[in-house]
Amino acid sequence: MIPPQCPQCGKEIAQGARFCVHCGCQVADPLARTMLVDEESESDLLLRNLGRELAGDYKIERELGRGGMAIVYEAIDIHLGRRVALKVLPPEMAMRKSMATRFKREAKMAAALDHPNIVPVYRVGQTGGLLYIAMKYIKGRALDSILETQGPLQIPVVLGVLRAASSALAYAHERGIVHRDVKSANIMIDTDGRAVVSDFGIARAVDDPNLTGTGTVVGTPYFMSPEQCAARRIGPQSDQYSLGVVAFQMLMGTVPFNADTLPGIMHHHFYTAVPDLRLARPEIPQALSDIVVRLLAKKSEDRFASTAALATAILDIPLSEADRRDAESVLRDLAGGAPAPRVMVDKLPMISSVRLTPDDGRSISARLKRRLSIWTVALAAGVTIAVTGAGALWMVAAAGAQDDGTSGSRASLAMQWNRTRRMRVMRDSARIADSVTAARAKAESARLAAAASARESRAASGPSAATRVGAPTDGGKVRLRVYPTNAQIFVDDRLLGTGIVIDSVLSPGTRRLRVSAQGFTPLETTFEVTGGQTTSLSPITLKPREGGGS
Repeated sequence: MIPPQCPQCGKEIAQGARFCVHCGCQVADPLARTMLVDEESESDLLLRNLGRELAGDYKIERELGRGGMAIVYEAIDIHLGRRVALKVLPPEMAMRKSMATRFKREAKMAAALDHPNIVPVYRVGQTGGLLYIAMKYIKGRALDSILETQGPLQIPVVLGVLRAASSALAYAHERGIVHRDVKSANIMIDTDGRAVVSDFGIARAVDDPNLTGTGTVVGTPYFMSPEQCAARRIGPQSDQYSLGVVAFQMLMGTVPFNADTLPGIMHHHFYTAVPDLRLARPEIPQALSDIVVRLLAKKSEDRFASTAALATAILDIPLSEADRRDAESVLRDLAGGAPAPRVMVDKLPMISSVRLTPDDGRSISARLKRRLSIWTVALAAGVTIAVTGAGALWMVAAAGAQDDGTSGSRASLAMQWNRTRRMRVMRDSARIADSVTAARAKAESARLAAAASARESRAASGPSAATRVGAPTDGGKVRLRVYPTNAQIFVDDRLLGTGIVIDSVLSPGTRRLRVSAQGFTPLETTFEVTGGQTTSLSPITLKPREGGGS
């Protein structure tokens, strides 16, 4: 028998209970034994209860949106007579005194931000079992809603939004505030054609290790930086990565990395190279394409040293005054619900997401055997995603031990340990997936190498000699970066470059790759080249040789 659940917060309630112990909602008719589970009246009940709690300050008019972390209402500030957006957080957040204190502190820091491209926070409060934030009501649409109906945007429009968002982030970063959940849903376009960023400080407020027993990763998977996926300490460069995803989404109409599962998305963030935007949309300025690639760098130190430098780089991309005015006009139309001229883009070519690692002498099977138990645990554990609406938060959380008020420091240490172990399991899961791919590739490498050698021999002696390695006819391009930067890159025993190879033309088929540098263990592997397409290989880092010999 399925236990009854609260119609308001969804938590399990005891049989015969009249009120939910989690949120205080009445769940039973006091004059009968029938549960009140009428879904049609749930929104009205919440609206009525909230209106009663805030009757002296706000007049609640309607619900704007909801998600797992918040419900947003349109309301009128009774004292000042202005329209506001009320973001109301669930009671379980207010029940912890430390959580409520942290939330108020972070939200008040965000309220101190005064920038034309940041949604102002008017008030942070707590009433009964609810925490709420009163923000400026933005008449318009969220960027994600616009992209969902409109698709890719014109270049001047993209530049206008990026200028506004980067300026807002630079302003906040200079004051020590990292957004942590930059995404198109948190960028609003108002009816004046202006882009504004919302929810500053809220993600950091919710990212509290005491909120769940096994730790919490805050963010939206499609927009999360690699360091955020790995639950490492993040800074301004993480916001830069997320803004790079938004830029890609505006240019192409889709996010750069997609998968059917959360681990699949994270794997792409860790290892998959960024597709070349100009192959599908040649009119993209080279400077803008370079900025997007730099923002989506896997290592935070390879992004911009400061977000102010990023904002300057975006401003340096030419945009005439006429194009700027036209872009504002298009944004005004889109914010009001009117369509804009469609932008057509070609389909991006398939890219390689194979992670190449040096062979350090250990067998793949031995590593898999040692990690089998970890892999099993990772598969069994799974990940729960709480999808939030109206610019609210995504949380990746696991059920943790409940705090009964008596466990003290031992419970705190246990929660920290569990969080560390969970993050290690997630990282090991990605590594093992790579090991499986490498094992399969190694098992067929002999056969593929023999077949490639035969093809090369036939090509060298026949009339199609123009398709040898390096010949441009019907060839494909390859991109690769290696570390150390003085390492030599050979393809089929031909030196292509040192440290980096960009768009070298190779004949289609299976190619042999060798990377070597003095003092490092060389790498040898194979990869596939497809005619007319660009193969972007993941960065390769050679392992230092023991003793430093050549």
